[in-house]
Amino acid sequence: MFKFDVMAQDFIGILMVVPKTLLLAILILFLSTILGGVIALIQQYRIPVVVQVVKVFKSFLRGTPAVVLLYLMYYALPQIAHLLLKIVGVEFNPHNLNPVVVVIVTFSLTMSAFQSEIIRGAFMSVSEGQIEAAHSLGYNFMQTLSRVIMPQALMEALPDFLNSYMVIIKALSLAFLITVVDIFAQAKIMGAMSFRYLEAFVAAALIYWLISAILTALINRYELRLRKAY
Repeated sequence: MFKFDVMAQDFIGILMVVPKTLLLAILILFLSTILGGVIALIQQYRIPVVVQVVKVFKSFLRGTPAVVLLYLMYYALPQIAHLLLKIVGVEFNPHNLNPVVVVIVTFSLTMSAFQSEIIRGAFMSVSEGQIEAAHSLGYNFMQTLSRVIMPQALMEALPDFLNSYMVIIKALSLAFLITVVDIFAQAKIMGAMSFRYLEAFVAAALIYWLISAILTALINRYELRLRKAY
């Protein structure tokens, strides 16, 4: 029979890892957005050779399951780090690489393919007429970017960035496969301790739901303020 007191205890226990999960997701979102921006620029300006490499890179990331990429990076990244550091004369033991680093690198690369499309779409939503009008008023490139393009692009991209953040938080449940503890992993641990897995996973589901609801409300409020400001 379902025990609400056990669920409450599990809920409190899982809350302990929520800050770590959210911070890890923020870092991954930040890194993937930067890499996605670089990819978007390469595609926008169609840099020879590099644009073809980027297309293959994005195709590979989109077509490969996240769990496969995670295991691939778990075994490959330490060896890659070892080889690169050996070139510059730094000794490094591949077995000492923190699994958290593997998670950050894997999901940053995975999400960068999707972030690049969000960024491209957001910038393309700003019409050429507005950019030309800004230039006619004497705005230089940086002024046009900061006062005309960025505010509108940000409003367009905010809902997609929130969605990406939630996707990352949920995808981090795979991190338990390489010993990194997040919300899902903590729920599994709590369930194993009490042998009450149902209560633990219900508590985890409620926490995921609360995070989503709070983030959605905050982003909607911020987006409304941006639209009023611009």
